[in-house]
Amino acid sequence: MASRPPCRSPAATRPTALALALAAALAGPGVAWAATATGGATGGAMATLDAQPLAQVSAVRAPQVMYLDISLDGRVVATLVRFTVVDGELSVLPSVLTDAGLQLPDGLPLNAAGEVALADIPGLGVDYQPTMQRVTLLPGTELRPTRLLGYRIPAPVQVDRDHGLVLDWDAYGRHLKGQDTLSLGTGARWFGRWGTLEVNGVSRTGDTGSDGYARLDTRWTYSDPRRMWTWSAGDIVSGGLAWSRPVRMGGVQLRRDFGVRPDLIVHPLPQFSADATLPSSVELYVNNIRQYGEEVAPGPFVLSDFPRVSGAGQAVVVVTDALGRTTQTSVPLYVDYQRLARGLTDFSFEAGVLRRGFGIDSDDYGSDVVASGSWRRGMRDDLTLELHGEAGPGLQLAGAGVAWSPLARFGVATGSVSRSEGDSAGTQWSGGYQWFGQRAGFDVNVQRADAGYRDLGTLDGGSVPLRAQDRASAWMTVPRGSLSVTWLRYRDGEELTGRTVSLGLSQTWGRSLSVFANAFHDDRAGSGVSLTLSLPLGDGLDGSLTADHRRSDTDLTANLRRRAPYEGGWGWQVQASDDGDGQVAAQYRGNGGEFWAGVDRFNGEHGLFAQGMGSVVLMDGQAFASRRISDAFAVVSTNGIGDVPILYENRTAGRTNDRGYLLLSDLRGWERNRIAIDPDGLAADLRVPAIERLVTPPNASGIRVPFALERVRSATVTLLDADGEPVAPGTRVQRADGSEAIVGFEGALWIEDYHEGEALSWRVQGLECRVSAPKAVTGPTTSSQCRTESKL
Repeated sequence: MASRPPCRSPAATRPTALALALAAALAGPGVAWAATATGGATGGAMATLDAQPLAQVSAVRAPQVMYLDISLDGRVVATLVRFTVVDGELSVLPSVLTDAGLQLPDGLPLNAAGEVALADIPGLGVDYQPTMQRVTLLPGTELRPTRLLGYRIPAPVQVDRDHGLVLDWDAYGRHLKGQDTLSLGTGARWFGRWGTLEVNGVSRTGDTGSDGYARLDTRWTYSDPRRMWTWSAGDIVSGGLAWSRPVRMGGVQLRRDFGVRPDLIVHPLPQFSADATLPSSVELYVNNIRQYGEEVAPGPFVLSDFPRVSGAGQAVVVVTDALGRTTQTSVPLYVDYQRLARGLTDFSFEAGVLRRGFGIDSDDYGSDVVASGSWRRGMRDDLTLELHGEAGPGLQLAGAGVAWSPLARFGVATGSVSRSEGDSAGTQWSGGYQWFGQRAGFDVNVQRADAGYRDLGTLDGGSVPLRAQDRASAWMTVPRGSLSVTWLRYRDGEELTGRTVSLGLSQTWGRSLSVFANAFHDDRAGSGVSLTLSLPLGDGLDGSLTADHRRSDTDLTANLRRRAPYEGGWGWQVQASDDGDGQVAAQYRGNGGEFWAGVDRFNGEHGLFAQGMGSVVLMDGQAFASRRISDAFAVVSTNGIGDVPILYENRTAGRTNDRGYLLLSDLRGWERNRIAIDPDGLAADLRVPAIERLVTPPNASGIRVPFALERVRSATVTLLDADGEPVAPGTRVQRADGSEAIVGFEGALWIEDYHEGEALSWRVQGLECRVSAPKAVTGPTTSSQCRTESKL
């Protein structure tokens, strides 16, 4: 219970206080008291007010009702709120205080009307201002809800699904040593409300004798962005973890797909907590770069924002209050992509039959049913748990793994162990540690497997897992670049071993010259050194020179290339080596595809080659040739009106063709895309109800974007009165459809949606004028005599 001061005697009351009390009594019931606020914005200050006038009124009157404004943190948060005055205390519904921004404790006493007395709320200071008919709330920290700043989990977007068909093609032809070869990769995908059905394969023909068609994949896929699920049926690849081996299957699969929510951050976010005692500004700096800033009201807050760094970093939260006082809090952090955020789950479950001979035999499937499953969950921000299992004929496998960051800032340690039973038994384990800083980092991993360890990849004649895998890499920044070293070692099931060590150095001199050097040693391939100089020459032109020394042989290669512009045009490439080999090629990038052609010399033999790739879209009864569509696209329709300028994300994307269509091939799937009409490029006789659309297509699918343009006939007529003088400017003219038009200077009247013979009327000094719009408008201005008719 908040303490209340005793009432003062009338003799002790100052004249000003008596006048205010009398005014309050005459205006209606009022209240005044003091309550102590604990901590927070009030700083423990006491709000002491004169309580006697209200106490005297309440002593002789029944409970009364007042309508007051509520003020919090210097602004009015509710107006004309119903308060009840009982025994000198103000009471109000708890929901009113909650809506105003307070977090009330449980178990507050309520009166018969379900109201709570303000004096009965611990930690709440109150300042009643009778002349303003306002109550100012002074809550302590415990009454203020914790504000969440920065990143918040966004709501799922509403996906727009249309139906259509896309045909992809990739053709390659070559003539070398008197032999001709030709290959054509094709893909077809139908998409609609129920997902996407795709079929792709490759055809080959030529003098090598490998003629024929090989089907690669046939698959149906449906994704749900709300649940972040993806269903697949047909040719699939099983899910897996870093310590398991995915396999190709023919079957069904249900998996978590974070790709359908590109706006969702799935990795742990560092959180920073603080308490603002006054209105303040909050800023977040990561490695001295400002990444967040916002104004906050008094009270506790939690800031969550994704640092745009990878690895170790230093975060500083700066809070500046309204008095200019600054508080800085420095927190070390570590950002990686191996852990999941707390409470998030990733999974993949599939069942079917194994597939072998991919790309060679279209129908090489096993006869036994197999299944696998993988599961990951962020248990805490610093700990992610992993589970994996597989089952097949004579095989049962189960394993578990973890990804753990000590104190969520000292790198990431990983570990796993799995056991297989059945026709043979064995164990596989792995462990690793990774730490990346801003100037240096390293990554080590060790994996071992028993001779009897098996997984789905070993069935139907597949290869056995490696017995040993070791990997260690490190890097560090040096002046003008970076230095890295990598060491790899493995031992397979046949006890064959291999080891590779490489050392890399990158340097940048000025803004142009880049140098890449690499030295390596492999137990089988031997040792070697390579050096590459790269020099951008401007205007899309760049050159490079590479020296490669291996097994006492040195090769020099020079390359000069001009990239084809992204918006379309020509490019070329010239390459030559010291042994006489080389290549000259030309490239063309157009709206309907990309093409390469050239001549080359290889091992003393001259050859010719040509390649092209693109897509064909069938949608809305139209066919479009396009560059290769790798993600989403849109078919823009302008209601049959051509040459309309279309904007994509505020840049010009093209103009509609003579049928009123334009294909936009570079949309982002599962994200909002802004498509609009450029109003500055429209003809004056076009009406556009809406010039902008925000659309969200699925990936690998298309969407139709219609704009209901209308061609209207507009004209300017000159209105003359009965004396042949122009009608006065500002005169309102009534049209046949009930709308109005206003006359400009010299009687000029702009008529939109012009109709020949339309009746126009206006009034001048009690007289009504009528005229019919001319039946033919041959120029921008047409004169018409107006005859007046008197209507008394």
